[in-house]
Amino acid sequence: MKKAQQKIDKILAAVCKRTQDEVSGLIGASFILAAPHSLLISKEDAFEQLSGKQVLAKMDVTGEVQGHGCLLLELKDAIRLGGTLIMLPDDALEEMVSAGEYNEDAEDSYGEIANIIAGSYTKVFEEMYPQNCRFVRKTHEVIIPVKVDAGSDEPVPDQLYYQVNSAMKLGDRQMGNLVMLLPAASFGLEGEVPAVVEAASPAAAQAPPATPAPLQQENPVAEAAEEPVQAEPSPVAEALPPVQEVVADFDVRKHQKRIDALLDLCRQKLGAEMGALLGVEVELSEQECRLVTKEDYFLDDAPGKQILARLNVVGEVEDNGYLLVALKDAVFIGGTLIMLPPTELERAVIDEEFGEDIEDAYGEIANIMSGVYSSIFEEQYIKKIRFVKTGLERVLALKVDTESEAPLPNQLYYMSSSSLTIAGKSMGKVQMLFPATMLQLDGVLQQEAAPPVAPRVEQAAATSSAGEVKSKSADYRSIEILVVSDDAREAAKITEVLEQRHLSAKVLSFKDSVTDYLPGEVKAIFLVMSTVNEKAFSVAIKISAACSLPLIAAGPGWTRTKVRTAVKYGVNDILLTPATSDEVGEKIENISVKLAA
Repeated sequence: MKKAQQKIDKILAAVCKRTQDEVSGLIGASFILAAPHSLLISKEDAFEQLSGKQVLAKMDVTGEVQGHGCLLLELKDAIRLGGTLIMLPDDALEEMVSAGEYNEDAEDSYGEIANIIAGSYTKVFEEMYPQNCRFVRKTHEVIIPVKVDAGSDEPVPDQLYYQVNSAMKLGDRQMGNLVMLLPAASFGLEGEVPAVVEAASPAAAQAPPATPAPLQQENPVAEAAEEPVQAEPSPVAEALPPVQEVVADFDVRKHQKRIDALLDLCRQKLGAEMGALLGVEVELSEQECRLVTKEDYFLDDAPGKQILARLNVVGEVEDNGYLLVALKDAVFIGGTLIMLPPTELERAVIDEEFGEDIEDAYGEIANIMSGVYSSIFEEQYIKKIRFVKTGLERVLALKVDTESEAPLPNQLYYMSSSSLTIAGKSMGKVQMLFPATMLQLDGVLQQEAAPPVAPRVEQAAATSSAGEVKSKSADYRSIEILVVSDDAREAAKITEVLEQRHLSAKVLSFKDSVTDYLPGEVKAIFLVMSTVNEKAFSVAIKISAACSLPLIAAGPGWTRTKVRTAVKYGVNDILLTPATSDEVGEKIENISVKLAA
C-alpha cells in the first residue's frame, strides 16, 4: 500500500473512534463502528453497491484541501438513529422504521448526527493531517441509488472517491454500513493503486480476528465491504435463437447487478409482508438469480405439482411475469391464512386439497406478493412498472409442452428463486420468472457465448509424426498457469496479461477436470468467478484438494465472510473484478517467485 493511503487509513481509524464516542454521547446509547474498509472507487461503482433508499448528506471539504463528498446510510438506519436521539418509545420507533417514515422530526434529528460525524472528521483531520481542512455538512436528501445518473454532478460530482465503509451497531442491534465518500484527488489518492484495505478501529478488538492467508506475507487477502450477491447465470445460449444485438453503451452486466439488488430487496420485503398477513414468521433465503429457458425450468427447477400465479406487467413496459410455488406449499400457505386447525391443515397438505377456500386465501397472499414487486420496481427500477395478479393455475411440470405457449411462452426467462420457511418449517421454493427481454437481460447471453480465449496449448491431444496420438500429459507439461473460469470476459483479460508476460496459459470451464493438467509444469491457478458463491467455492475445494499451488480467486462483490470462506477452502489471494490489467499484473508479480521455481 502506498504512503498516502497508509496515512489516510491511520487517520480514518482515529475518526472511527471519535465518531462512535461522540455519537454515543449525543444519542445516549451505545453506538459502535466496526473496522473501516477503504476503497478507491468511481461514482458509478459506489452507487451501484448500494441498495434500497439511502439518506445522502453532502459533505464539503474546505480550507487548504477542498472538494465535495458525501455521507450515506440506509434510510431505515437514519430513522433509527434520529428516533433514538429524540427518545421515541420503542414501539413508535419500530413503527416508523418499518413504514420508512422519514418525517420532519426524524430528518432534523438525523441532521444533528450528521453534523456530529462531520465534526469528528474535522477534529481528527485538524490534529493529524498535514494540511488544514474542515468537513462541512450541507443539505441531505433521500435518494434511490439505481436512479442516480453517474455522469452528472448530482447528487455528487462524477469523480474518483475514497470510499470508507463501517458497519454500525446501535445497542444490541446490528445495522447497515455508514459510508463516507471522500474526494480522492483532494487527498492525493487519485494515483493510488485501487485496493481494498481494512484500517484498525476500536471496534476491531470486539470482532473475531480475520483468518490470515497462507501465502506470502506481503500479499494479504483483501477484504471488501458487504454488498448484494449476484447470482450465477445459466449457460443457455445454445438452447435459444440469437438475441437482438445490445446497444453498445448499455452494460448488461452492471444492469444485471442492479436487477439482482432489486430482487434481493423484494425477497426481504416478501418475508415481512407474508409474515404480517399470516401472523407467523416467514423467511425467504438463499436467493438465486439466473437465466433459464422454459425447458430448463420445467425439467430441472420446477417441483412436480405447482400453483402458477400470472402477473400482468403494466406501466412503461407491458408483459407477464409468473410466480410459482409447489402445490403443497400453496395449500399450507392458504390453510394457514384461514387458520385451519393443525391436524386439518396437515391432512389438507398431504392430500393436496387446493379447494375453493384455500385457493382464495392463497390468492390473497399472491396479491400481497405481486404488490411487493410492484412497490419496489415502480419506485426503484429504471422504468416504472407494476405487477397485477390476474389468476391462478395448476401446473404439472413434467406434462408441460415446452414448445407450446402454455402455461407460459417458450422464451428466455430470468428466474429469482428463494427457499421458503414458515414458522420454522422448511418449505420449497418461491420462484418468480420474468421474461429476460422485459428486464433487458437477454444480452447477457452474448457475453456468455463470446468465443473462449485461445490457449497457448492449442490441442489437448496432438498427433506425432508417426501418426500416433500423444498422451494428454505430454502436451500439458508446457502449461504454466491454469485459468478456471465461468466468466469469459475476465478470463480473457487475465489470459492476455499472462501472454504479455510470456506465460503459457490454459482456460478451463468449471466443468472441466483440473486434475488432468496436474502436476505438469503448472505453477499457479486463477479461479475466475462470475459470482462468488458456494458453487464457485466447490471448484476451489477440488483444486486445493488436488494440489498445493497458489490459488488466486477472482470475482465481484467480495465481503469479509466470503473472503474467510475462500481462505478456508484453499484460496491464497483475492482479485476483485472487474479488474484492470495492472491489477492482474500485480497478482502475477506476487507469485513470480513460485513461477520461477
